[in-house]
Formats: sequence, structure tokens, C-alpha cells
Amino acid sequence: MIALHHILSQETPLYGGNGRLELKQICSISDGDTSNSTELSFPAHSGTHIDAPYHFDPEGLSLDRFPADFWLCKSPFLIEYSAQPGEIITLTSLLSLLQKIPVGTDLLLIRSGMETLRRSDPGSYIFHGAGLVPEIGLWLRKNRKLKMIGFDWISLTCYENRTLGREAHKAFLSSTINEIKNMNPVLIIEDMKLSDAPTALMNVLVSPLLYRQADGSPVSVWGNIEI
Repeated sequence: MIALHHILSQETPLYGGNGRLELKQICSISDGDTSNSTELSFPAHSGTHIDAPYHFDPEGLSLDRFPADFWLCKSPFLIEYSAQPGEIITLTSLLSLLQKIPVGTDLLLIRSGMETLRRSDPGSYIFHGAGLVPEIGLWLRKNRKLKMIGFDWISLTCYENRTLGREAHKAFLSSTINEIKNMNPVLIIEDMKLSDAPTALMNVLVSPLLYRQADGSPVSVWGNIEI
């Protein structure tokens, strides 16, 4: 098994620098307490996390309403596309790679190389991430039957193009767009750890922190390596 997620810490970058992530030790054995205990405080969309349809669609499913077997992806597929900071990735630039996705794929992973900025240049990672255009979400929903898409930059939305980003989220998640109204949503896993991910994965287990009416949640993602 290989971890495809980042571990939450005080240094975890948050989209646009918004919100506060705090891990506070409230009991410590070294201070004479009977146990170690930590209090966690963070936005739902922190670190490696998943966006639910409910995030941008009031009629969409929240994470707690998906069945347990939904979270096991049995046919993952990884593509590589070298993205630049602030790049809006178009359908034209990605189409030849998308067409290679096997029809039975249920999880698409995109390794862009943006992950290296997470440590080396967190400011660029937070404010100048890549973004996907809505047309990519529409194409995938029409031509493939994905359950999820995941990638190694901080958000589907480039912070410098938030209006376009909102439309892109809806294209992947919403049931209100006429041309894809009866098609399943594609949940979005953002800020993944893909630098060491092999191109061949047997399956991937996605494990979100569940709460009632969850619009998004930090998520652990485990890949089973094909031997």
C-alpha cells in the first residue's frame, strides 16, 4: 500500500491562505496527565480533501450519503501532464490524454508536478495553482464513468480565476446543468500526494472524515500497488 495523501500539520497550505488549521495538545503525559489528547480545528477543505456534489449543488449528495462500497476504486488510471503555476488547463491541451483513459476507469489521477511547490514555494502553491476548465468535467461525464478525479495541486480552482473555477466545480459535481443532468457527478480530490505514485495501481481506497451534510472533508487515500 502507498499513501496518496498528505498528513495534516500546522504547515498544511490552505487554499488562498484562508481559514485556520490548529492541532492543539490539550493533555500531555509528560505534563502529568494520564493520557495524550489533541484538539483538532480546521476547515473541511484542508490538506488532501474531497469535494462532494453538495459543495456546489444544494440538491447534490453530501459525503455521508454515499454507500460504503463507493469509496473503493477498482480501476484507477494515472496520467501525467506538466502544469505551470497559474495555468488554466484546457480541454484541447488534455484531450489526447483523456482519450487514453480506459472506458472502465472509476478514478482518474493527474500528476502535474505542481506538488514540488508545496514545500519549495508554498506561496505559489497556495495562490498560483493550476486549474481545470469546465469543459474537461463535461467531457469526462459524457465520455467516461468516473466516480472521482484527483490531482497534485491545491484546488480545481486556480485562485486567480475563481469565477471560472466555480463553473468548473459545477461541471464536475452539479446535477443542475442540462446537458449532464442525468449523469453521475465526479467527486474531486484536491492536494494529493502523487510524486511517488506508480502508474500501475490495482485499486485505491478513499477514506473521508465523515460528518453530517459533509460538503467536503479531509481524506486518506491508499493505493494498492500492482506487483
